[in-house]
Amino acid sequence: MAAKLIFDKRKNIIPIGALIAVISLFLFLQATAGELKLTPKKRVAPVTETISSTEVGTGWSTKENLEEAVKEAIEMALKDKKDKTPDFAIIFASSGSDMKTILSQANKIFKTKTKIYGGTSDSRGVMTDKGFAKAAEKGYEYAKMEGKRSLAVMTVTSKDITFGVGSADFSGCPSIREASKTAVLNAIKSAGKSKNELPKAVLITPTLGTEEEVVEGIEMVVGKNTPILGGTAGGPALAVFGENKIYNKGVSLAVIYTGLPMGWVYEGGFDVKASLSGIVTKVKGQAIVEIDNRPALNVYNEWLGGEIDKLFKKYKRPDLIRDLLVLHPIYRKLASPDGKEYFLFSHPWPKDDNLIERSVMTSTKINVGERIYLGQGTWETLINRVGSLPQKAKTNGKIRADMKPVFSIGYICGGVMGIIPEMERLKLPYLINYANNNAPFIAPFTWGEQGNLRGVGNKHGNLLTSFLIISDKR
Repeated sequence: MAAKLIFDKRKNIIPIGALIAVISLFLFLQATAGELKLTPKKRVAPVTETISSTEVGTGWSTKENLEEAVKEAIEMALKDKKDKTPDFAIIFASSGSDMKTILSQANKIFKTKTKIYGGTSDSRGVMTDKGFAKAAEKGYEYAKMEGKRSLAVMTVTSKDITFGVGSADFSGCPSIREASKTAVLNAIKSAGKSKNELPKAVLITPTLGTEEEVVEGIEMVVGKNTPILGGTAGGPALAVFGENKIYNKGVSLAVIYTGLPMGWVYEGGFDVKASLSGIVTKVKGQAIVEIDNRPALNVYNEWLGGEIDKLFKKYKRPDLIRDLLVLHPIYRKLASPDGKEYFLFSHPWPKDDNLIERSVMTSTKINVGERIYLGQGTWETLINRVGSLPQKAKTNGKIRADMKPVFSIGYICGGVMGIIPEMERLKLPYLINYANNNAPFIAPFTWGEQGNLRGVGNKHGNLLTSFLIISDKR
């Protein structure tokens, strides 16, 4: 079943809503007793077949000393594991962290024998099945002043799953597409495979503004049917891991080969019953300059009943306008050859903080002649959507609901996370654990999301979520 980017208010709300109420009470009691702990509730795991040859662990740290933080997170992930030098590691650290120190320390601990993939998460944190590792209080430029950091690690050792890693530095690179093509070919070689052996999935973390070209370059090797799942490195200070270096403009990627069942989902959580739309008539880079031959922000403001100008006049705070537009994103309609319809969202915001220059920025490339529509949502529907990701991934992969995944990785939009009230967003790992049978997972908060639309290909959008699970044998 294709992963349609459609929100249906009738689905998932009641069971997950009830769960949120229970978790709310649990978190309140924890908070009143002391500092909120990053330890998920225990629940009885379903009886499933297990794979003895695969070991997966997760760890996290918020220590100020980064060498100690990396050591703490890796030791937590490898606790009770037979092999202390894993085949593969995923590492994400909140934006603003010293990524060079993190990579150097990780390579030292792993004795440079572990393949590493990852980069920065949004400055506000990163999460695993063990909890939400909170960092800065605010996102965007405000986070630069805070200095609070967090990191998360996942380690995998397996005879049933083969990983390869690759990367590219785009600084001074003449072609992002060609560099990305080379990066995925290097990852395939790293996995010990030939270029004719296509991976089951590709994980990517590109930096801001390169995403469409990165996806196109990788598709030159793996085609449109191989799922490319990922998220743009979180900011405001963006970075990704190369094999031995840190890139501020580039891509970190990993290929996965396995015969185990795999399921994934790529979608948004907004109402798409649009009655308001327009044709993009002028663009400049990633800025929409005109809609229907009129200043884009004027049209957008009218769609929202003048709320953008009213909010600015009252508070003069660009962050409030960003939050408003997270819940009123634009989207494009895409159709597969068999007529299946998808919705690809973009997060818009005024290009000019003073609203004088009336263009609308996005983190996607929208072309002249495309029709854009107005979406809408609430933080409640968005948190419900995130909580339902594991089950949707299982359904799409035709995996039994009671199967406990070997591991999962999610990419969750930093804008979606940020619009959810702080105490509510701490529930995200609990919701995912409940639907994921408490399987190990790691999820950065990203500044753009990439995924596959069956029959269409791999696309880049905003305010979306990607979620991948590798399951036990059926």
